[in-house]
Amino acid sequence: MPVCCPLISASAVRQMTRRWVAFNAVGVGGVIVQIGVAALLIQSAGWHYLAATAVAVEAAVVHNFAWHQRWTWNERPASSARTIAARFLRFQLLNGAISLLGNLLLVAAMTGLLGAPPVAANLAAITACATFNFLASEVLVFRPPASVLAVLLAASGAAAVAAQSPAALAEWQRHLAMLDARHSAGTGPGAFFMHDREGGQRDWRETVRSGGVSVVEMQAPPVADGRVHHWVGAVFVPEVTIDALISRLKQQAGRESDFYPDVVASKLLAAEGDRLRIYMKLKRTALITVTYDTEHAVEYRRIDAARSAARSEATKIVELKDAGTPRERPVPPGDDRGFLWRLAAYWRYEASSGGVLVECESVSLSRPVPTLLRPVASPIVNRIARESLERTLRSLRAMTASRM
Repeated sequence: MPVCCPLISASAVRQMTRRWVAFNAVGVGGVIVQIGVAALLIQSAGWHYLAATAVAVEAAVVHNFAWHQRWTWNERPASSARTIAARFLRFQLLNGAISLLGNLLLVAAMTGLLGAPPVAANLAAITACATFNFLASEVLVFRPPASVLAVLLAASGAAAVAAQSPAALAEWQRHLAMLDARHSAGTGPGAFFMHDREGGQRDWRETVRSGGVSVVEMQAPPVADGRVHHWVGAVFVPEVTIDALISRLKQQAGRESDFYPDVVASKLLAAEGDRLRIYMKLKRTALITVTYDTEHAVEYRRIDAARSAARSEATKIVELKDAGTPRERPVPPGDDRGFLWRLAAYWRYEASSGGVLVECESVSLSRPVPTLLRPVASPIVNRIARESLERTLRSLRAMTASRM
């Protein structure tokens, strides 16, 4: 007889209960802060009551957020100041909207339509809004950005199956053909690196030479029933020649899992001169963590004594279900979640004083983000893409700069 695991464990219930109690305790403290600040500003400083109320409300919001960050959701620490700022912005928007609109609508409905006493209606509204504020903070504020976006997609109904449409694939092929033509022809002065072509990135060489990574988003064409992601990143590999760097890259083909954090497993399938076929099991965090079986066709091209180029295209992308478990299996075509449909990269290498400049132009096709979620989703997707390309370039620099 099969045994079913509960959807919510007892420990999860206890943890949620602890957060609920802490949330309301902090809320009581926030009320005290709001009343105290308002009284101080009105009675002692002579402020107008509306201005004093606005400042007092904000003081309560800051108080509540700080305690939620340090106590209520302390098991979900923020990884950076940017994460804290993003959480605070979401907290302001969500809790402010719920408190303001929720109280007004509920009080109006209970008093105007049901005839409830205003005080009782306010108490009921406060209780209801506190519950919704807690759930909003639990699900949308104090979570990693990718988890937040996944929840929003699921709530909007956008997490349903998204099959690749012929229109999206046709647009992708047109865009890739344009990139291929430019990649083959763009070898003249000022036309080799995309950083130089696009303009506005004149100091990128100084950035990468000082140990940084330069990443810029390219303008991608609109695609029906899909989205093209187009990014360019550059890094400088010091104390290496271009011959040694290309030789090292070819030698390590099939060992990508030893160097790149997003590659779970890898294997060289075939090698014929400058042409390689490589298997890679990719784990990508874009909205949620998804694992793929992929195969890539890679071709290196020597341009002249100082420059080389390479083109890589995924010839197979299969999403895996229950990856890393005994139940791991491929998702049938058309049933995938649509986070990665197509992938290609154009690499450029140029010998420079003291090392080699490396640029990667990455382009991929995925499902579209629903229109209503784009103001929230797009910044998260872009940040994830930027960080992924930065990690790849830093890993390449670390791999190719060691013991050349």
